[in-house]
Amino acid sequence: MHFSWLSSLPAALLLDYLFLAPLAGAFPSPASHLPRQRPAIPPSAASFYVPTVPSLTRNPDSPPLHVYAGHISSDPKAKTSPATDITAQLFFVLTKARRTADKERLIIWFNGGPGCSSFDGLMMEVGPWRFEGKDNLKQKEGGWEEYAHVLYLDQPPGTGFSYTSTGSYLHELSEAADYVVEFLRNWYEVFPEFKNMDTYLTGESYAGQYIPYTADAILNAKKLPIQLKGIAIGNGWVDPLTQYPAYIEFAVKEKLLEKGTPEYTAAQKSLEECDKAMNTTTLTPHIGVCEQLMGKAVDHLQSTVNGKTMCVNVYDIRLSDTYPACGMNWPPDLTYITPYLRRDDVRTALHIPADASAWTECRGSVGSALSAKKSRPAIELVPKILERGVEVMFFNGDQDLICNYVGTENMIAALEWDGQTGFNTSIAPLKWSVNGTAAGEWTTQRNLTYVKIFGASHMVGFDVPHIAHDMILRFMGVDFSVINSHHGSTGAIPSTLGDDAKPIDAVMTPPTSGTGSGTGTPSGTGDGAKGGTTKGDDAMWQSYYNAGSALAILLVIGAILGGIYYLRRRRNAAAGRRTVRFATSTDDLEEESVPLSQSVGGTSSSRDGYAPVDDAANGNGYHDGDYKGKGKARDVEEDGEPRGSAIFDVGDEDDEDDEDTPRRR
Repeated sequence: MHFSWLSSLPAALLLDYLFLAPLAGAFPSPASHLPRQRPAIPPSAASFYVPTVPSLTRNPDSPPLHVYAGHISSDPKAKTSPATDITAQLFFVLTKARRTADKERLIIWFNGGPGCSSFDGLMMEVGPWRFEGKDNLKQKEGGWEEYAHVLYLDQPPGTGFSYTSTGSYLHELSEAADYVVEFLRNWYEVFPEFKNMDTYLTGESYAGQYIPYTADAILNAKKLPIQLKGIAIGNGWVDPLTQYPAYIEFAVKEKLLEKGTPEYTAAQKSLEECDKAMNTTTLTPHIGVCEQLMGKAVDHLQSTVNGKTMCVNVYDIRLSDTYPACGMNWPPDLTYITPYLRRDDVRTALHIPADASAWTECRGSVGSALSAKKSRPAIELVPKILERGVEVMFFNGDQDLICNYVGTENMIAALEWDGQTGFNTSIAPLKWSVNGTAAGEWTTQRNLTYVKIFGASHMVGFDVPHIAHDMILRFMGVDFSVINSHHGSTGAIPSTLGDDAKPIDAVMTPPTSGTGSGTGTPSGTGDGAKGGTTKGDDAMWQSYYNAGSALAILLVIGAILGGIYYLRRRRNAAAGRRTVRFATSTDDLEEESVPLSQSVGGTSSSRDGYAPVDDAANGNGYHDGDYKGKGKARDVEEDGEPRGSAIFDVGDEDDEDDEDTPRRR
């Protein structure tokens, strides 16, 4: 047995592993059979460490990446449950901060659905890597773990790699929040260093329901050591009362639907039915009759291209998809993620029990169970959260239909908090630019922030990762003067918000791509070499000036530049590595993001792959149906058979999962 991976563990964790792991081994470990009771002694942090992420090519010039993953008990009633019951376990992935900011912060990320895995956020949006081809991951700069610890959580139980016993799926949002709180209580026992750290709940889509409910539960929990500073919801589904009608308004505004046409008349009739339902029934996050509105807004754009029926991608209206998927084949990385997360070596590395079910992006049985029939819309909790001093941010990519910016703006306009309703519209939004290019508009009033992001889809981090990173750093109040000189840091990319320009003192040196893999500590300094001019440097130059040694200055500068040039040439020649350009323009930013023009299943779907919308031939279209939630809801392997012999069921997947029903993931 080889233990070479132990050398990559931080010293404290190495001691933890050597001395505490044997004791914890008497209890169910992350890689053992599914536990039927919560262990009396929590497992050690070292037992969750992921020394190597399979197929990951890391950048050796970047600070080390430390990853932890596994299951933590989350059932608030576990202590009183029968010993024969399987204890509900939530799966997490923790990526520790790679660089030091002004202080440590913890971000907790939720995807939506309901029933969609937070691996979406980790693998495609705000995480430290992206796919480069079918079987390879490549470390990327611009992940949110650069200056904050990020905890990705599969919840509620049954989502992603999380699990529970048959018939124990949750039904209400308050239940889901209680399970997250219980998870955090147990998680802090394993990772006590995160207690009382500034914490932010973030996520997208149906997480617009999860996050306010979870924030409310945290604020009202007893003896929970968490300093909740803010919540950030991207393209969120928060308020059905204002967001359902916005489907028609958005479609008209974006020229997908024209007033005075038969299609518009039909859409207005459906809107009247929706309004009646919302005003005569108990308001919940999901109103069945209202779900047809999104289809009514774009149905008429359906077309046939090369013998295939095409429709609008509801997550990015610039793109097309085959009917009836209409976006469920997007992003293109999905073709790689599912087989990757079902590989045996990946499951082993992430400490997945052998008898746990295969990973699926969105589990339909979980979404069906979480009907939230007794749950009020999460928007009603937002004023209370603001009153408790927690900052709130809503951000929207402007190319998304399913949770569009018009609905978010209408929601804020109708929201009453701090004694006033909506924003003071006499105050214009601040113009926000990143790397010299307009990134969006930013409004902050009375502790609530709204950001509209230009040229971004439902998944902002997928399209514009560096812009999303700048946004979260600003929201958390990170001191840019501390981070702007870090070697290769995306935090050093210039940005401006109104009159507030990020201080840029560093000479940004492009990092080089490496051939190593894993998450252990590479050689070199922790934060990399720092550029810029220090106080010591200033004193040195001043002494030269005082001596009148202008020639000496030129000689020193020439020697330094020559030395740098020589060392770089020598290093690159020896290593034979390809240099990765650091983003210094909008084109660079787009090159580093995964292209939107890719499509799954051989379908050509791109920004300019078909005729314009006005010609009704760009492959845009949609279909009516019950569009509860957001996602794909595929629970079975490609061959139709479930993985292995799970000791618990996830429902009759073929019957319960409607693959034609996109969810708000």
